[in-house]
Amino acid sequence: MVLAGGRITRRRAGLAGVLVEAAFGVLLAAGLALEVAVVLSRRPSWPVGLALVLITAAVCGAALLRRRFPAPAAAAAIVLCGVAELIDWRTGRQGQPAPIACLALLVVVASAVRHLPGAAGAVAVATGSAAVAAGTVERYATYLAQDVPNALTATKIMVAGWAVAVSVGLWRRVGDARRRAMVDEVRRTERLALARDLHDVAAHHLTGLIIQAQVAQLATDADPPTVRATLAEIETAGAEALASVRQVVRLLRGDQPELPTLPGSLAGLLDRFDGTGVRAALDLPDGPPPADWPPEITAGIYRIVQEALTNVARHARDARTVTVTLAHAGRTIRLCVADDGQPGRSARPDGHGLVGMRERAAALGGELSAGPRTPTGWTVEATIPAPGGS
Repeated sequence: MVLAGGRITRRRAGLAGVLVEAAFGVLLAAGLALEVAVVLSRRPSWPVGLALVLITAAVCGAALLRRRFPAPAAAAAIVLCGVAELIDWRTGRQGQPAPIACLALLVVVASAVRHLPGAAGAVAVATGSAAVAAGTVERYATYLAQDVPNALTATKIMVAGWAVAVSVGLWRRVGDARRRAMVDEVRRTERLALARDLHDVAAHHLTGLIIQAQVAQLATDADPPTVRATLAEIETAGAEALASVRQVVRLLRGDQPELPTLPGSLAGLLDRFDGTGVRAALDLPDGPPPADWPPEITAGIYRIVQEALTNVARHARDARTVTVTLAHAGRTIRLCVADDGQPGRSARPDGHGLVGMRERAAALGGELSAGPRTPTGWTVEATIPAPGGS
């Protein structure tokens, strides 16, 4: 079993982002080269020409660094474009800031309005860029009065560009906030579900501790080996109980049915899933899991499978089969839920169900990924440290 689908999806998404940034960098480089040619053709004094080229280059650089340093990039782009306008106003060097600098500024503004923490930062960037846009419009209006070609078009583009940049930034900011709120709610729900496991896990271990303590009390002073052995068992059971409670404890405790055990509970779960019209199969390449797995491990695996099957029922309506594979050789438990649905299904790799499953896997010290498989279908894959593994 190869746990690669989710990682491939994330790798492709990261590669797409890199390609977009590379294309944007090429565009900025081409625009900067064009601006250098324009400045040289107008033959300004060398300090003015050098200043205009350096300002354009710096604004383009700020645009490339906008995601890593949103606030400094936005401040630098706004100030530099304002300086370019002042140079234009004092020297009459038409078209400053340069068109490519204006484009870079608008991209920085949209990104900063989206990502800057707090409303004050977004408002400051929107206001500062509005002032720069107004100054640019004033410059273009001056050239328009002088019958300079394309001045009216440039004015319209700058006004519309600022409005679009701020609007897109605000729209994405609101969308990000809603997404974070939904993810936080899903995580809270999943953590509460983990809290409900606490009672059962604690009861499992503490019952054994109580029984062993009772045995120690019944042992007489004439049988010290039995007392010592019982105390050693109590120490071991106490350490196991502490580890389990630390792993599963969260916020609250609510009513919860008895935790499932493997593999019988998985077989029952798949039998019930057969009623949806999708044939389900359980594959145990390493045989049934050990009976002494901690309850939190069995509960986590059960609920990951349960949520994955729910996603199959909701999103893979054209799927005919789904296979649950549980391997546990070595130090890692590997779980895979794969269906054969066709590409283009509406499942989302960042949906709420997947957020909950990732939270469940992370609580057990593991990780979970999801994504399309080749040639068809969808796969949910989890790796969890095996009990006792190092």
